[in-house]
Amino acid sequence: MTVGNPKDDNYWNEYDGLQNAKHQLLAAYLGAWFPILASWNGRVLYIDCHAGRGRHRTGHEGSPILAVRTLVEHRLREKILAGAEVNFMFIEENKNNFEILQREIQALGQLPNGVKVLPYQEDYEAWLRGLLNRLKDRERKLAPAFAFIDPYGFDISMELLNQFLQSPRSELVVNFMYRYVDMSMHNPDQADNMDKLFGTPEWREVAKIEEPDRRAEAAINLYSGQLKAKYLTQMNMYAENGTLKYVLVHASNHELGREKIKEAIWKVTPDGSFSAFERDNPQQIVLIQANADLSKLEDRLWDQFAGKSIDMKALYSWLSGELYLKKHLHELLRQYRKEGKIKASGYTGKFVFNQNPTISFTVKKG
Repeated sequence: MTVGNPKDDNYWNEYDGLQNAKHQLLAAYLGAWFPILASWNGRVLYIDCHAGRGRHRTGHEGSPILAVRTLVEHRLREKILAGAEVNFMFIEENKNNFEILQREIQALGQLPNGVKVLPYQEDYEAWLRGLLNRLKDRERKLAPAFAFIDPYGFDISMELLNQFLQSPRSELVVNFMYRYVDMSMHNPDQADNMDKLFGTPEWREVAKIEEPDRRAEAAINLYSGQLKAKYLTQMNMYAENGTLKYVLVHASNHELGREKIKEAIWKVTPDGSFSAFERDNPQQIVLIQANADLSKLEDRLWDQFAGKSIDMKALYSWLSGELYLKKHLHELLRQYRKEGKIKASGYTGKFVFNQNPTISFTVKKG
């Protein structure tokens, strides 16, 4: 099993299924996020708050190098950089990790105009808090920013994350290290750290829950609920023994960000499990695309709308709160229409979803 501390050489000697899935998710999301920048003018920030070494000894890229390459090799790179300067800001406190990271950055060679890589050997919290406070003192706003916060353990301040999310067009992915948090919630010496992490003393009630799965769900819901973002999306990451290890939480105040992170998760977990496993082989090539399990979406649809009518725009708005995509909803509605389980009205000519038809569900699913 991979050692979890990135200050430990053993961590960089290996590369497991969770690291692979995490990096796949990041690349898929940035691949969609970068083109959105084409409509913005000025500076854009990618902030990696625990940048590490940039590459594992297996040859696999870490998040900093992966992020830069995702932009540099993007098919829309010229369009993206025509009006935007993208600054990659890599914060890594550990001296050894930072020196190795600098060498990896240098190995990238000459970068295109409009791409800047800025490494900092600092504590991420002090660096980010200093940046936000300086901008506040100058009455300036943070440039559009995406922060990737992937620490070892739980050294994350909820207050700081919410200060970051207050900036317009800012969003983040944070690694909620549940396995460490669960142990620490039962350690009185960690009470102050837990207050800082959750931003509320309510975690003490969560710690009293005896059933492990219920306690995990309650802890994740409490943590996510403290983030001041309209859209929260999560992907679960499981250890080799099948226990929950950590959760990646995406926080955004923009509907488009929510849609793009959902698409990214489906690319990484096409079976609809929204989960990754440490035991998965990063080298394995998937030859057969798994069919999406839409049973949960079906159950949610009928629980909400059986015997009711709703137009497509409102149905799409409801879907934004689910992890499923429009294509999944369309697939089910076409099937139901053929089976006579729904009726569509309020449109002319051929039935198409973009005409905003009204969908009437029968009283029962079957």
